[in-house]
Amino acid sequence: MKKVELANVSKSYDKKNNIIENINATIEPGEFFVLVGPSGCGKSTMLRMIAGLEEVTGGDLLIGEKRANELPPSQRDLSMVFQSYALYPHLTVEQNITFGLHTKNVSKQEQKKRCEEAAEMLGLTDYLKRKPRQLSGGQRQRVALARAIVTHSPICLMDEPLSNLDAKLRAKMRSEIRQIQRKLGITMIYVTHDQTEAMTMADRMMILNGGHIQQVGRPLDIYNAPNNTFVASFIGGPPMNLTNAKADSTGLHLQDNRTMPLSPAIASALPNEVTVGVRPEKIQLADRDQTTLIVEIANVEILGTETLITFEIGNGEQWIAKWNGQWNVKMGERMPIYIDEKDLFLFDAETGACLYHQAERTESLSLEGASV
Repeated sequence: MKKVELANVSKSYDKKNNIIENINATIEPGEFFVLVGPSGCGKSTMLRMIAGLEEVTGGDLLIGEKRANELPPSQRDLSMVFQSYALYPHLTVEQNITFGLHTKNVSKQEQKKRCEEAAEMLGLTDYLKRKPRQLSGGQRQRVALARAIVTHSPICLMDEPLSNLDAKLRAKMRSEIRQIQRKLGITMIYVTHDQTEAMTMADRMMILNGGHIQQVGRPLDIYNAPNNTFVASFIGGPPMNLTNAKADSTGLHLQDNRTMPLSPAIASALPNEVTVGVRPEKIQLADRDQTTLIVEIANVEILGTETLITFEIGNGEQWIAKWNGQWNVKMGERMPIYIDEKDLFLFDAETGACLYHQAERTESLSLEGASV
């Protein structure tokens, strides 16, 4: 296992405008590290710099304590899985998996052994003599993954490998890739624009926007304590509800002149202009004594185990509440909602930086001591 370090790493194509700027991160040995962000944020470029496919124009890249800025890809001791699979159509599955091992002076006997081990691990044993055109999308992705595994490289890079698959197969492959990474103990650096992939697969993740780091940390820590409005709206499904408001000692005044209550002690520490945020699952149906707002339902989506209720807030903006179970509510119905003050996020309206939130514990539930 090897760690990867980026120290003030930047990337520019014209020597003037950096598309990636001052990236600092340490990816620990054996860690599953995810780079996530919208299209064009620089995540794939960063992965290609680690792989040696793009030049590092500023800062230092270290792989296993060794500066790797000028090292060719073949000397970086890593493997890579691409979005497009990059399989050779005229070669069999077996030949695709072992392709390139001859450059590492691996004997044919060892190549066959590694291929069979990887094929068994990924359920490809019955397909070794087939050509890629005879495989499904998921099987082709497994071949690309097997080709990376047989190199025995301590670092594996993945560039949106599941984006061409359907939703059900993506979920299955997420689980398989995570299990394989843990079994092999390799350092995995994974690029995706899908926040669900990032949340479910990462030990830690880096959220990028416009070539700049927005936040780095464990998925639950980022979900429960986002640094700014970008992170808050990007991570979570549905994303955090946000709206602008004015804050004073009497509460938070929304753009439609309604007021949400807020403790004077909190309000006194805020600027006049703020952005109010709350997660959909934290919006509750109110009783008579705790109503925060009366809202009109704009849409209802019953998803079987949960119901998404959309309503207007502020000045034509819409928020979503997510409730467990199946709720028989109708569009146009007026409903009282309650939002506990401890569940509010308050951000600076100008910079987007988080100003207030009562931090939550992010320890996961344990089965220890439970009777089955």
